[in-house]
Amino acid sequence: MKFVRRLHMYLGLLVFPWVLLFGLSGALFNHPQIGRDIEERDLSAAELSTLTGMKPWDPNEIAQKVVGQINAGSPGGYALDPGAPSSFSGWPLLATPSRAGGRHVLILSLDGGGATVSTHAPEPKSDPPPFAGATIELPEYKMAAVQEQVKELLPKLGIDAEGPLRAHPKVHPELRFRVRDQSGRAWNVVYDLGSGQIDGRPAGPGQLRFVELLEKLHTTHHFPVHGDMAWFFALFADITGITLVVWALSGLAMWWQMKPTRVLGALAIMIAVAAAAFVMRGTASEVQFGRVQGDGP
Repeated sequence: MKFVRRLHMYLGLLVFPWVLLFGLSGALFNHPQIGRDIEERDLSAAELSTLTGMKPWDPNEIAQKVVGQINAGSPGGYALDPGAPSSFSGWPLLATPSRAGGRHVLILSLDGGGATVSTHAPEPKSDPPPFAGATIELPEYKMAAVQEQVKELLPKLGIDAEGPLRAHPKVHPELRFRVRDQSGRAWNVVYDLGSGQIDGRPAGPGQLRFVELLEKLHTTHHFPVHGDMAWFFALFADITGITLVVWALSGLAMWWQMKPTRVLGALAIMIAVAAAAFVMRGTASEVQFGRVQGDGP
């Protein structure tokens, strides 16, 4: 138990900055207005109806019409399942640029009829480089060239495939380097090895707000194949995940050693497990309701 306590403590000391990072940034995803200059105004269903004439939508009525259209071309016929009420999912979001440089966003409640209007302040911007948007044609150094070179790889490995390997339309590498112009100003340059387009920004501190930077760090994942600093970030993310597992298990072990707390602790664990199972199962059902396959190449 002494070893368990020491492991619990020193792992926490090792990764406490990462626990803070993932904890704070994780909460920010649910509260995007924190750290940003956003003005919000709520509109009731009556206000929205008066201003626009829009009425709440009935999900069951729409689902019935969709089923009717499906049945028009289906000999078997389908019927709504009365045990599974129809509902909307996602955010009906409409946006337009603001004359002041920001943007206005409208989020609707389709079944409730209300809405929220928010005004976002202008995003900080850096000077675009003169070469931004240009296309540099280096045919021998593009993903199309890689695709051509590996097209016979799978057959030569004895792997049965329906066709040759294709470059992913969204996932592709980029070349990063830095240049200086005639005035000595440094520019970070990015060359897209998929499209051949080139872009960049002035070298130096980034242009993201602090909360946006935290969110970018939170969603950074995978071990890069080139072993840059992001490799160490992924390593510490793994260590943080392992630490959380160790904390949970070692916490249980340390609780069990304290006999006076076993009854109340057992009650707390049962409540925690039941609540987690209920929420996770419901959320998992929503996440898996439609198609869950990822985009193919």
